[in-house]
Amino acid sequence: MAVPADGAPPPPPSDLVSDADFATNELFNKIRSQTNSGLENQKQAAIILTAVEETILEQHEQLTPLAYFGALMTILEQQRSNNSEALGMMVAVTYLLAIVFPRIPGQVLKVKFEDIAKTLGATLEVYQEDQPLVRSVLACFECLLAAQDTVKWNTDVTCKKLFQVLLIMSVDGRPKVRRRAHEAVKRLLSRPPPPTTHHPATITTIEFTLRSLEEYGESVSDASAKDRKELEAQVLHVLVFLKMILPVLAMQGGHERTREKLRALCESLLRLPVRSSGTGNTVMTQWIFSVLDSLFGAGATEKDGIFPHLDMALLDSVIRALIEIRPYQNDATLVPAWLELIGRGFGKLAQLAREEEGNTEDLTSTAHLYAVNDYPKLFISVFAKTFVGIFTQATTKPVIIAKAAEVLSGLVRTCVTQTMIDDLPAKLDSMDEDDEDAVPLSALIQLINSSLADIKYRAAWGGVLKIAEALFERVGRTLPEQVRGTLNNIMTFRDDRAYGDSFPYKEELEVALHAAVQGLGLETFVSYVELNIENENPSVPRRPYLLATFAEAVNRPLPVSIGGAPSTFGPHTMHYLGTVLLPLAQRMLEKSGNSWAANRQVEAKLYETLGAQIWSMVPAICSTIPDDVAANFAVVGPHFGRILQALPNDAFKDLPSKPDFRPTVCDAILSLIEGYHAAAKAADKVTDTTPFAKTLKANVKTAQAGLAKLKEYASRFLSVLCNNYTTVQPELLETSKAKGQQLQGLHERENQHYAKTIRALLTIADEASVTNYFLNLVTTLLESQAKEQHPEPESVVAQLAKLRDYAILDLLLILLPFLPEVKGKAKTLPEDSPLLLFYKVLTGQLRDSDATLQKRTYKSLNHVVASIPASALNLEELITRLLDPEVLSKATSGAKNARIQLLQRVCQAIPIADKQLLLQFVPVALSEVMLATKEASEKARNSAYECVVAMGRKMLTGGVDAPPSGVWDMESLQLALTENEQAEGQVNLREFFMMVVAGLAGETATMQSASVAALSRLLFEFGPMMDDALLKELIGTVVFVMNSKNREVIKAALGFVKVAIVSLRQEILEDELENVIVAILTHSRAHKSHFKAKVRHIFERLVRKFSYEAIEGFVPEEDKKLLVNIRKRREREKKRKAAARQAGNNPDEDESDGEASKAALLANGKSVGGKAQQKQFEDALYGSESELDSDGDEDDEKYIPDQFKDGLQRTRKGKVTGTSAGRTMIREDGEVADFLDPRIVSRVTSAPTRKQKSGATGPKGPDFQSSADGRFMIAEEGSDDDDMAYDPASAGPAIVKPEPVPEDHYRDSLRSEVAFTRTADGRVRFVKPDAKRKREEDDLDPEAAANRGSTATGLGWGQGGKGKRRDAPGLDQGQIDKMLGKQFKAKRARGDVKTTGGPDPFAYIPLTSKVVGGKKRKAAKVAGQFKNIIKAAQSGGDVGAQADKGGRPSHKGNKKHK
Repeated sequence: MAVPADGAPPPPPSDLVSDADFATNELFNKIRSQTNSGLENQKQAAIILTAVEETILEQHEQLTPLAYFGALMTILEQQRSNNSEALGMMVAVTYLLAIVFPRIPGQVLKVKFEDIAKTLGATLEVYQEDQPLVRSVLACFECLLAAQDTVKWNTDVTCKKLFQVLLIMSVDGRPKVRRRAHEAVKRLLSRPPPPTTHHPATITTIEFTLRSLEEYGESVSDASAKDRKELEAQVLHVLVFLKMILPVLAMQGGHERTREKLRALCESLLRLPVRSSGTGNTVMTQWIFSVLDSLFGAGATEKDGIFPHLDMALLDSVIRALIEIRPYQNDATLVPAWLELIGRGFGKLAQLAREEEGNTEDLTSTAHLYAVNDYPKLFISVFAKTFVGIFTQATTKPVIIAKAAEVLSGLVRTCVTQTMIDDLPAKLDSMDEDDEDAVPLSALIQLINSSLADIKYRAAWGGVLKIAEALFERVGRTLPEQVRGTLNNIMTFRDDRAYGDSFPYKEELEVALHAAVQGLGLETFVSYVELNIENENPSVPRRPYLLATFAEAVNRPLPVSIGGAPSTFGPHTMHYLGTVLLPLAQRMLEKSGNSWAANRQVEAKLYETLGAQIWSMVPAICSTIPDDVAANFAVVGPHFGRILQALPNDAFKDLPSKPDFRPTVCDAILSLIEGYHAAAKAADKVTDTTPFAKTLKANVKTAQAGLAKLKEYASRFLSVLCNNYTTVQPELLETSKAKGQQLQGLHERENQHYAKTIRALLTIADEASVTNYFLNLVTTLLESQAKEQHPEPESVVAQLAKLRDYAILDLLLILLPFLPEVKGKAKTLPEDSPLLLFYKVLTGQLRDSDATLQKRTYKSLNHVVASIPASALNLEELITRLLDPEVLSKATSGAKNARIQLLQRVCQAIPIADKQLLLQFVPVALSEVMLATKEASEKARNSAYECVVAMGRKMLTGGVDAPPSGVWDMESLQLALTENEQAEGQVNLREFFMMVVAGLAGETATMQSASVAALSRLLFEFGPMMDDALLKELIGTVVFVMNSKNREVIKAALGFVKVAIVSLRQEILEDELENVIVAILTHSRAHKSHFKAKVRHIFERLVRKFSYEAIEGFVPEEDKKLLVNIRKRREREKKRKAAARQAGNNPDEDESDGEASKAALLANGKSVGGKAQQKQFEDALYGSESELDSDGDEDDEKYIPDQFKDGLQRTRKGKVTGTSAGRTMIREDGEVADFLDPRIVSRVTSAPTRKQKSGATGPKGPDFQSSADGRFMIAEEGSDDDDMAYDPASAGPAIVKPEPVPEDHYRDSLRSEVAFTRTADGRVRFVKPDAKRKREEDDLDPEAAANRGSTATGLGWGQGGKGKRRDAPGLDQGQIDKMLGKQFKAKRARGDVKTTGGPDPFAYIPLTSKVVGGKKRKAAKVAGQFKNIIKAAQSGGDVGAQADKGGRPSHKGNKKHK
């Protein structure tokens, strides 16, 4: 950060900088660099800093903060004088002192306090008018005072005077000085000197502000208008100061004297609006509210935590005073601010009251007694006064009502304490009905109820409903009987016949009902408000609409408990769901079916809707975790089972829609199990010291009992759900046209909700039941496998059988993790284990030709092999089956990913001692895995690379498993490798690489490229561990492969080179560097430019790995331009980064782009995961083709004139915008473009193809060619000059004779006068020439075609409608008007006007179809226009003749009109 222009003190340097490094901190370095700055204050600071450092060094001292401090203080004492020359020096010295002071030890500042204070005080007294100096001195004062102890603050007069200076400067007229003083005072007061927690200057600060406010209050009423403005400005400074420090003062309110002073200060603040009301200054009142708002927010952002809480008595007095100074009720500016302040104050007071309620250690303390007795009374008093004062006035503005509703509803939600709720029933029982209003919470409820029934609150009923919503949320569940009257009053509005037409607060009422449902619970709600859907009680209105309200309400979040025990369970009950709602839904659906049968469609649809609404709320009710599952799930279970067992056609036979509620039941069961699991797990978090531990332990017991009840029904639900999962309904085939994969997708989508619920049930089901289900499914699959294939594969029966097998395999995978053998991780398995039986069934399906079955089989085998213990797995048999040629030939592309993963797992499962099996498996499987790296599926490719690496790691370790830490002992592995590398048939890495290299001898280019790609991945993984000789041999082999003519092989080889540069050490590449460069340069020639960008990228990496000079020596002369280009690009990139760094943008200076070698990575002991390693490999192989941002063609772009740049070049430079930018086209003009012809340059253009309209703005090219002396050259018809083109370089004609355009008979057949087309029935229809001409001109001028036919509203052809006026083809009205000469018409006279520099007036008659053909009426109209033009021309000629004879013309105009 440089020195500010105004000399303001900077923030202190970081404390992390040691004293020895203080001189080299960033701030001082930037100051030193400003010796030649154009700003005098920056230059002066740099000069003084340099001089001070030279002086310190001459005295053979270190550049420590104390050394700087001593030198600068000496300058300050010697140079102090009241003249302009010394001022600049003093500003610079104090600026540097403000940087040094925070690093001075506190002991030094204590010892030298008097001397430092005297020097700084004298300096401030002399230069108090200079703002930068004052700010720097104030910063020094802050550091000096912060170092003093409590004794110094209490006894030393100088210390108090310095703090008084800070207070005086906090109300100074200069804003920056005030701001600096505010920060200094706040920091000092927030860090009192230890060991006290009360700062000695707190009382001084309060007295200073209190005195300022009292002086204003005493003098403002008698002051003149001018003096009053000055006083108001001064007191506003005090208020701004108070807003910053009042939270700090309030947090020290625990001190008795401080509390009294704070109370006096707040009272003085609250008297200001009354005293300033006569002046009409509402800004003062707003600032006072803002100051008090900061008081109520005290502690919200403080992090020190050394102060006690705010004093509740202080907050109580402030809130009471606020109620007395309520602004005018309709002031839309002050009333919302006042209401917000009331809400913030009560929120803070309620928070303190709740904390005191929970303090059961001292029940007789003043704070506890206030929270229990006085706080509720204050709450209802403030609530009632605000509620009645705002809502009863019919003229209150809507914005005030909305704000009042927001604040009052917030008070009900957060400020009604738990004591007020718990004590209400006992107090009501002990009182008469007439005295119930004396109970605060009861009085609040009665006030809301009366307002809903009183017409004078009509304008505010929307706000009252919001408060009622908050009341239901806060006390509905605890005191349902108390809010019953509120609910009845709301339902009175809802049941009114005029509700739909005239009630204006429908949204607020619906939200209030939602809160009542979630607060009371459905059963309690309906006990107060009857549904009466079936008219059981004729005296009660029928309320079917409540079902829709219930469906919306149960999806609303449950109210949060504030102050009380956290609620684990919801308000709804399974008893009400099973005994009332679900039977009602069944009756509604049955009535709907009967109505459909009786052809009463409207009634049927109504009943069906009601039944569907009830079922739609079932999952949401279960998600609230009802607490009576243990007692009442037996009531709901049969309903759920009936829906799951019956098909929609059987469950509701008479309903045409056939609703399917099985997904709904699945979601409900899933919600119950997950909710009760979460509630039961809370037992681990509950201890005896946990708040509300007793309630939480009871909740845990309830949850455990509920899970036990659900466990009883788990086996029943599992059997039904498994049956549904594996059953494919024939209706799915009959009603859907989908076949094959689409049909399978539909079935899987239908089974998704079953799968989630089955998993949830398996978590609570018995292990024996899970085993039986698994065994039954395996047996079913085995029976299906033993059956003969259906003779008609496309038949319904065959497709159903296939889908069933797919579903069984998926279901077995769901059950697999819950088998006892898998959950317990058994070491051995019995021979009749269901898991082994499933394994045998899967291996028998490997030869199946069904692609989907293959994919699922390999996927299942992958999981089963991972679950079977090694002792029970016959790897030899599995390998034989997997590598069977028949199995391999039937493996489809879709199953490749799963098959490769299985091969990898088998390779990793081969035991340590069985090296022969490893050598039997790897060579055969390797070719398939390498070919899989060329699969179209990205997942299959990634799996193939991971499998190759896994095989290599297995061969590297000689069959030894990886250590638990994941970090290999490379020294011992390398030793074992060198000992066995010459032996044939040994398990080592060299042998494995030779297997991969053998793939280069493959017959197909795909196999060769796959081998090179596998070598690249292995080199990236194992390069640092391999022998140097083997690495060089591999590089030489791949360089030889580059001689191939196949692009796929070359591309893979170039990728290998890129990976080698990244992974290998420089010493290994040096010997093969020349061969590599020569090989890759052959693919950068002009006629083989497919890999030009890749070659350039490789050279960039080589230059960075070695050096420019080292690479240049191996590059032939004709290819050195590539290196020159790379060097220029690198230099530009370095300049760009340097400029960005100078500007402070902090660019990424690491140019390695992740090219750290694997050897360094492993040397640091870091193990990289498989996916992370694969990502690094892809970055190295497929990374950006150039690390440099600029394009290589920029070297030439800066020499190209802008008019000859194409659109892309101009766009890159920011000179072209619009849709045409970047479009470069080649005009063929009927012949094929010859790129070897030098004239091809004249055909390349980026201009738009449409013709430029007449009169358009912008530069136009010359209409005629000009000679060297500037004369126009107009070629005669038939002359050779027709072929001349304008040459801007020579300013003369350039002869270009294009070849004659050959005839295009096809085009003529479409556009000539005899052109015709054939209709759909084969008849010939001749095309009108006008239409063809019109279409042709549309092609040439799309803008004119778009304008033609447009209406006045801008609609085109597609929107104009019928009756549209048709103009002449190819011409719009503006062009016709110009042809008729209307552009020359005079505005205020008859005749035409000749414009300066323009042509003489002229007119042409357009020979359109209206003239040469068409209706007689249109032709006559045009003829009339022609006569008018002739008449006007004759009239103009007569006037001109009179003027020639000396007569006075009758009007202004031209002499002739042609």
